[in-house]
Amino acid sequence: MPLPIHPPAQAGFVLPLSITGALVLLLSSLSVQSLVLHSRQVQAAERVRLQAEDRLASAAQRLAAELQGRFACLQSIPLAEWQAGSLPGACPADLDPQVLQQVTIDGQAVELVSWIPQPEGGALQLQLAGGGPRRRYWLTGSGVKELG
Repeated sequence: MPLPIHPPAQAGFVLPLSITGALVLLLSSLSVQSLVLHSRQVQAAERVRLQAEDRLASAAQRLAAELQGRFACLQSIPLAEWQAGSLPGACPADLDPQVLQQVTIDGQAVELVSWIPQPEGGALQLQLAGGGPRRRYWLTGSGVKELG
């Protein structure tokens, strides 16, 4: 039995249909891939931001400990007056206040931008070296609180 011959109007519809389907699948997979890459980039940026905030908070904790320990004599003096030769008599002669003005946390330097003493504690502002983010903290005898 001979096979029926299709008229020329119906010939070749499978190839364009399969190419169109393949293009739709390709475009959808590319859009999913770009969405995944973008979300990874956003997650990486968020991780970097959180690490910077963590470094600043760690530096604030370290400064709070130092200001209650060895450098307690500097607690009542603003940062602008922390000069090695003009410290109060209560400070040890070999005390170098420059040590507190830049601390290293996890391999990155954190700078003490300002220290404003208050009767019940003080406000300090820290910044990652090189113009990184800044944060303000309130220091009291009971701990450190982030102000923003």
